[in-house]
Formats: sequence, structure tokens, C-alpha cells
Amino acid sequence: MCSVRSFAAMPGPQPLPLVGNSWRFALGRRPWRTTALDGALWALRALAGTDGAAKVSKLFGHPDLVFPFSAEEVERIYRREDVLPHRAVAPCLKHYKEELRKNFFGDEPGLIGIHGEAWARFRSRVSRPLAAPEAARASVPVLHHVATDFLDRMEDLIDERRELPEYFITELYKWALESVGAWALGTRLNCLSADDASARSIIACIHGFFYSVPKLELSAPLWRLYSTSTYRTYIKALDDFWTLCLERLTDKGVCGQIAKTYGEKVATILAFDLLLVGVDTTAAAAASTMYMLAKNERAQRRLQTELDQNLPTDGTMNSKVLDKIPYLKACIKESLRMKPVILGNGRCIQSEAVISGYRVPKGSHVVFPHYILSNEERYFPSPDEFVPERWLRDGDVSGRGDHNADAGARCERARAQYVASKQKEMGIHPFASLPFGFGRRMCIGKRFAEVELQLLLALIFQRYDVSWRHGELSYSVTPTYLPNEPLRFTLHQRTRSA
Repeated sequence: MCSVRSFAAMPGPQPLPLVGNSWRFALGRRPWRTTALDGALWALRALAGTDGAAKVSKLFGHPDLVFPFSAEEVERIYRREDVLPHRAVAPCLKHYKEELRKNFFGDEPGLIGIHGEAWARFRSRVSRPLAAPEAARASVPVLHHVATDFLDRMEDLIDERRELPEYFITELYKWALESVGAWALGTRLNCLSADDASARSIIACIHGFFYSVPKLELSAPLWRLYSTSTYRTYIKALDDFWTLCLERLTDKGVCGQIAKTYGEKVATILAFDLLLVGVDTTAAAAASTMYMLAKNERAQRRLQTELDQNLPTDGTMNSKVLDKIPYLKACIKESLRMKPVILGNGRCIQSEAVISGYRVPKGSHVVFPHYILSNEERYFPSPDEFVPERWLRDGDVSGRGDHNADAGARCERARAQYVASKQKEMGIHPFASLPFGFGRRMCIGKRFAEVELQLLLALIFQRYDVSWRHGELSYSVTPTYLPNEPLRFTLHQRTRSA
């Protein structure tokens, strides 16, 4: 039996006296940059070794961070958590809800940035309308209307070269925001209007929040000493966003249902949290899936065949139609495996634990590096190849029309079949790719986000051939994992196959 090693023996970047490891993120040198945490994770993976763990200790205002690089260890930790799983609290958001705006939030802190009894009580009130499968399925008609409006918007944006504009990611934000508003608030926010001032204000709030978070949470917490410019941007974004949620609350949608039972305050706080985390994430997932399919003609053609065979000709959509497009769902899963919108999540352990053979003290924050695990060869053969078939039960890469394929296409299909076959032999570890998290703290809007993505992507790829004529996209953490370069997709109208 292997002996348990001390926490001090766990590898990781060495902290300096007094300043710890915070100086690394403050200076922003590779790989310790808040926008390049993917590189930092790979550096820690190299230190940890296979099935090992690494740590980043002595960060100002934060517990020590522990990264177990094993899906088996991640599963073990998830499985043993208690009924009140503790995520590491975001100090800035906690400060905002519990101190700055305590008069409003009081004992109703919401779902984001909170844990413990208050979180459990709030979640018990809102979970059924959000987590029930029938709730998301009932939202299909209204989300379909949002998606069709967005396609009309896309057509207006295409230039003479049939290329989308450099700011297309902002348009995806608008679509995601309009979608959340439709099912959560039960109202259209008019975000898809070309010059809607309120929509621009909401988008600005979300950007202000997300671009401030990595700087405030990972760098030295100078905001605790004085009001830094980043801190002021963060607080203004949250205040504006909160005001907008108050103005937009109606008696419809999921939040309207909750307001009738638990009051407008609970509904408003839920709307605040849902819109705060449901825009950047869904937009990022849509962008990455479009990009992966635009670069993979074989997968795009198979998807279009599936859509042509199953989407109704009269344009109506319901939940039964979504049940008939498993390949699209596989495409989304594969994209989120390769480019998860959040690189990882974690738990703050409430008692001493042995993790990857090391004795980890109580209060440490265990970070599950899903981005690394879902891009490792030992869990996903040829992890850098986009092969949606690895998620299908039969793993079959064939499709109608394959007999007309040229030699290059046949070669691509053979390669995909090889990867899918290897994956089928190996199986997929259920904890190697968790884009929505796991357990009681899984993304509570997961089902709605999946419906939004399926509807939008189904309509885009049924109407258009989507191609990519530029270099490889690079990604940054904002903290959502987003492309750095403009999303200049080329779209050509296609004729639906029989």
C-alpha cells in the first residue's frame, strides 16, 4: 500500500516569501496569465504527471488550489461530497451580495458565488421549474422564434463576400441574451434589434462583469484596500445589470412562475443570476461548435443530411423534432469537449482529505481541470480531432451520399471511423468531460442551454453551408473560454436535400 505524502510534497510553482504566488498573475508572464489559464493548466499537468496532482499555494485572499489530473480522482471527490457541496466563493461577488447590496439581497443570496444553507434553501425553491425536463421542452416554440429571428439578423449582417462581420461574437451574445429573456422572463428583450439601447446596455454590463472577474479574483486583492478601476467597472456592471433585471421582470416565464410562489424578490435574484451566467457561456458554445463544423466538411455534411431528413418543411419545431437529431447533439458534445466554455470547476473541501496520494488540508479549493482531462489521449483517442461519432452509441461515421465521395473525403471518413472505433473500445469516462459540472451544483440552466444551442445550430446548418477561410482560432479565458480572433464565417445558401 502506497504511503500518503504530505501536502508540502505536492508539486507546484514555488511561492515567494511575503508575496506568495500572486506575483505570477500580477506580472502576467506565461503561463501565469489570467487570460491564458489553459496554458497554466497544461504547465501544472506537466508537474503533476499522469494521475498526479499539482497545487498553486499562497494566493492573496484565496485558499490553496489543488488540481487532480485524473478523471477517476475527480469522480471519487464528486461522489463523496455531502448534501451541501461547497464551491469556492468568488470574494468579489460575495462582497457585492452580502455587503455592498445587503439591503436588497439580505438572506436571499441566490445561486451564484454562494454556498451553504442559504444556497440550498434558494436552490430548493427554484430547482423544479428549471431542472424539470418538461420545462425546457415547453420552451422550444419561443426559443425557435428567437433563433429564426437571429437567422434573419445574420442574413442582414453578411457582406458582399458572404462573410459575417468581425463583431459576430457580440451578435451571438445578443442571441443568447434574447433566449434567456424569452424562457426565464417570458418576454422578448429586443436584443436582436440593430440599435436597441437597452440591449447594448445589458451586453456592456455582462462584458464589464466577465472581463473584470479574472483580474479581481486571481491578482492581488487590492480592491479590498482601495477602489481600483477594475473594481469600479465590476461594481457598476453589476449595479446596472441588477437594475435592468428589476425593470424586465414580468409575470411570465420561469421567473414569473417563481414570483407567484416565492415573491418578486426571489424571482429577481434568480433572473440576475441566470442572465449573468447564461449569456457568455451559451454564446461561446455556439461559436466553438460553428467553428468546428465549419472546419470539418465531413461532419457538416452528415449533420445537414440528418437535419434535412428530420426538420419539418413547414418550419415548425417542437421537442419531438429535437429527439430526432442525435448527430447535432454529438457535435455540440464534441465541441464542448475540445473547447469547454469553462476550463474547470471545483469544491472547497470541508475536512482533510487524501487526494491523488497527498494529504490535503481542510479549506483547500480542489479544482477539477476538465479542459485538460477532456483533451487527453488516455481518455479521448486523437483528442485534437473533431469526431462527433465518438459520442454515438454505434460510432458509425457513414451517411447517405458517401458512395459519391471523392478519395479525400473517403480518407477523412476512414480516419474518423478509426478514432470512433478506438473510442468505442475504450469507452468514455463519465467524469472526463463535464462542461456543465456534476451533482447538486451542476449548471441549473443546462437543459435550457442545450435547447437554445440545438435550435440555433439546426437552423443555421440547414440553411447554410458554413466555411472558414482564415487561420486557426486562438482562445483566451475571460473567464469564459472564448476565441480571440473575429468570427468571420462564410455562409452560402444551400438547397435542402430530398
